[in-house]
Amino acid sequence: MSKQIVFFGTPKIAASCLQALLDANIDVLAVVTKPDMPVGHKQKIKESAVKILAKQHNILVLQPHKLNDIYNQLNELKADLFIVCAYGKLINEKILRLPKFHCINVHTSLLPRWRGGAPIHYAILAGDKLSGISLMYMSKELDAGNVIYQQTIPIDQYETYHSLYDKLAKLAYHTLKNKIHSLFDLHIPSQSQDVSFVTFAKNINRTDELIKWNNSNQQIERQVRGLFDKPIASTFYENFNIKIHEAIAINIDINNEPGTIIKIDKEGMDVACGNHKILRIIKLQLPSKKPLYIKAMINGNHPFKINQKFTD
Repeated sequence: MSKQIVFFGTPKIAASCLQALLDANIDVLAVVTKPDMPVGHKQKIKESAVKILAKQHNILVLQPHKLNDIYNQLNELKADLFIVCAYGKLINEKILRLPKFHCINVHTSLLPRWRGGAPIHYAILAGDKLSGISLMYMSKELDAGNVIYQQTIPIDQYETYHSLYDKLAKLAYHTLKNKIHSLFDLHIPSQSQDVSFVTFAKNINRTDELIKWNNSNQQIERQVRGLFDKPIASTFYENFNIKIHEAIAINIDINNEPGTIIKIDKEGMDVACGNHKILRIIKLQLPSKKPLYIKAMINGNHPFKINQKFTD
């Protein structure tokens, strides 16, 4: 039986899934990935991880601004399956009807928890104990299709977005490689999602990055971990935007106003939080500077002073 797919995806975790298909000897007819984007201060054009891998294997790369622009191309490919992982754009119903069997999404959460574009961030922000990979049928409603298979992993106490992303990329690779051949079937057993347990992980915006010092120290610690290393939690000090790379919640009782710097030493910088406990900043980044551990920062010049405040 023919086993030909078109793969939709963009970032590193999607490239892991594409590699899984290649290692499983699946014939990848084409990949669909987002257009190249300018990044950084120099606005250098960057190719997606999926495009780079596809080019290495001489796979046709399609980068439409609108998916309907490549409808005819996709139709002519006569693929058995469309496999999608972190493509970054909604796929309309017209496109979803094209493959012979199904459109399958590789989603980085335990659906129905964390539908949407930032499930890895929100699993940490919410203090979840578990995350995982869901293989699901795609539907016109975002991440609402029946779940075919799930694989679970624990979220460690000091897990960051970066570390969990890497774990889920590996899990996605092994899950897809092991299950891909079973997906070429019209009648795959699946389970509908219980709508009473649905939660949404909207894309992270600039407001989500800003630390609210009235929150508890545990909430702020999860914010720092959940946004590291993309996009990174931040706060203001004397009109400077300070990025917080690493911090831990310390359950010492204090009475200072939230945001007040209580102590700076080689252990870190202690800041008062809204629950009258401490957030200890271990590593931060001043504007236009490299990230620096507090224990290294205190040996040089820095702007921070005891009893001064960070602000929202």
